[in-house]
Amino acid sequence: MALAIAISSPFAMLPTASAASSPALPAPVLLWPAGAPDARGSSDNDQPAVYPFLPAAVKNTGAAVLIVSGGGFTSRRIDAEGVPLAKWLNDRGIAGFVLRYRIQPYDRSAAITDVNRAVQYLRAHAADFKIAPDRIAALGFANGAEVQADAAFNHQVEAKADASDPVDKVSSRPDFLALVWGSALPVAVTPLVPPTFLVGSTNSGGNLTGMIDLWTKLRAARASVDAHFFAKADAQAGLALDNLSLGTWPEMFYTWARFGGFLTAAPRLPIKGMAYLDGRPLPHGYVIFTPVDSVGAGPVVGRVINSTAGIAIGQFSLPAGQGPVAGRYKVDVRQNMNRWLSNSFSGDLVNARGMPTPEQAYFGHHRVLAPSIDDQRSFTKVHPTDTDDYIVEIKPGADANMDLKIEVFSAANAVVLPPANDAEAVGGILGGPKNPGQVAYVEQIKQAGAAPIAGIPAPILLWPNGAPGALPDANGGFTDEDKPALYAFPAPASHNTGLAFLVIPGGAFTNRGMDNEGVQIAKFLNQHGIGGFVLRYRIGPNYPARNISTMDGQRGMRYIRAHAAEYGITPDRIGIIGFSAGAELEGDAFYNNIGAADPSAADPIDRVSARANFSALIYGGRNLQHPAEAPPTFLFNTIEDASHMNVEVSVMNAVRAAGVPVEAHFYQVGPHGTSMSLGDPQLGQWPDLMVRWLKVSGFVAGQPDAAAKPR
Repeated sequence: MALAIAISSPFAMLPTASAASSPALPAPVLLWPAGAPDARGSSDNDQPAVYPFLPAAVKNTGAAVLIVSGGGFTSRRIDAEGVPLAKWLNDRGIAGFVLRYRIQPYDRSAAITDVNRAVQYLRAHAADFKIAPDRIAALGFANGAEVQADAAFNHQVEAKADASDPVDKVSSRPDFLALVWGSALPVAVTPLVPPTFLVGSTNSGGNLTGMIDLWTKLRAARASVDAHFFAKADAQAGLALDNLSLGTWPEMFYTWARFGGFLTAAPRLPIKGMAYLDGRPLPHGYVIFTPVDSVGAGPVVGRVINSTAGIAIGQFSLPAGQGPVAGRYKVDVRQNMNRWLSNSFSGDLVNARGMPTPEQAYFGHHRVLAPSIDDQRSFTKVHPTDTDDYIVEIKPGADANMDLKIEVFSAANAVVLPPANDAEAVGGILGGPKNPGQVAYVEQIKQAGAAPIAGIPAPILLWPNGAPGALPDANGGFTDEDKPALYAFPAPASHNTGLAFLVIPGGAFTNRGMDNEGVQIAKFLNQHGIGGFVLRYRIGPNYPARNISTMDGQRGMRYIRAHAAEYGITPDRIGIIGFSAGAELEGDAFYNNIGAADPSAADPIDRVSARANFSALIYGGRNLQHPAEAPPTFLFNTIEDASHMNVEVSVMNAVRAAGVPVEAHFYQVGPHGTSMSLGDPQLGQWPDLMVRWLKVSGFVAGQPDAAAKPR
């Protein structure tokens, strides 16, 4: 038996409201003990200082964060934004230094000078504070972020080897940077720009949209930057301790810092390897390596995204910049699906009609793309009956480049197929590209057959009497691929919210990822009281025209709305979520060609609207023709997925300019097609973020923002 996993929020360790109460501050450490330049007196406001909060020695990672609170230059929100964050960081082994910078009557330039001096001071006195001089971050809030950004981007102070003051002998450049609810544009993006973490808003209120301009400039210059733009926020949000949505950012910052290697001094190592399940290469999933005994070291994720481009099925690799440090790691193998995602090995294999051999027929759409598992499976032991966790050791030096063989079994007596014929594997299948492991999957699909799969509901045909535009085969027959349908996963009655999603898997319009981008999404939504209806839409090569898939998508939405009462759905609380090509279809059918109701239609389903009340575009979309008509939108993607990222940025900017609510979470690292990434501490954040967005936007009845009405 495969191990079932519980889906839990990646934000379980957020700061609490009680953390906002501030006890007495530690003694301030003056940045200029003999007096600050241009000081106008001897009050606290004339004496820039840091308040040091140091972690327990046993937890100390050596990393440090300079915290620059906001306050509009008339005050400093040290109690609300400085002390709580410093203590929260201490719990995670990070030193926090709360800055007392100069405010009015001093001008902005004095604050910039103080920020630079603080970074220099911490670096020069790193040994005294037991921190690493090359792992010092700066984190600013609101106008504190503006000052910090201006200092880091435009006014860095270079080290002066011949300076008489030891503090002036080191640079003011932060080693990593976080800007929360505020920013400043760089005059020029140079290699000296540190890796940056942004927390902002797409809402034009609160003067926060300049962060999007900053992100655009950093991204264009290929700087390393993660960005989280919430639908609603303001410059006074601070830690957002009591906000269901905004309060996720501290944990995201911590996870980003771990993944970036900022919390350990050990060098990171490149690794590569193969992942096997029951003796076969893992078709689609990833391997999570979690450090066992390395203080500050972060988890790393080796992603197995199956490919027909000459990369072996089951293979993963990580460059040094994303790799682990030496040490012992707990292994967690995540399986996203157990059948081959793509049947596009060659032109012949794309089309299931009239294939001359049984082997070719096994790669027809109706076989390969049937849903095969309910949820992602997790393997943390070599065999499920083992008492010990699966542990591997990553060794330093030359051994770091070794090929790891990560092998797990679904049962103690799991049946292992014999290895594929080497000659066939090297030569590909039926003239397809070379890809070791294809033959094993031919055998797997043969064994699986076309029998119904447990846990998958019977498809609901969207046109029971035949879909418009359906194409019969040479014998006048129609396959499942000619019959668009829904797989219905209604919300459990015990905690039904009344919400529902039309779920549209991706697959380049020649495939459909019905497991990882369909069934699993519906099951996840069900856990949150939301219905999920997975769309089987028509695809190429038999249906290359996009108007066919658009028609199928709109029909799916109409069907859900027309049958809302049967499933306990509120008719004006139905959204769509699309992945890759599914998100492109979403753009076609629900943004650029919104299907209005036809009250006079003979078919009752056509009498209801196909308009979506909300939308999630996951690594895909379309350039919008009528952005003002768009539904409130949630976006997720990675900068590494460049082409799909570009269209999502276009969507964000268009709907934002039109005044439509939009939330976007854009990560630096991650390939295309990561699906839900459950268990991945970083990319696995987005499903929970989406649910929180639904709640704070008022789509779930009784949730925080009752003023946000579905469109």
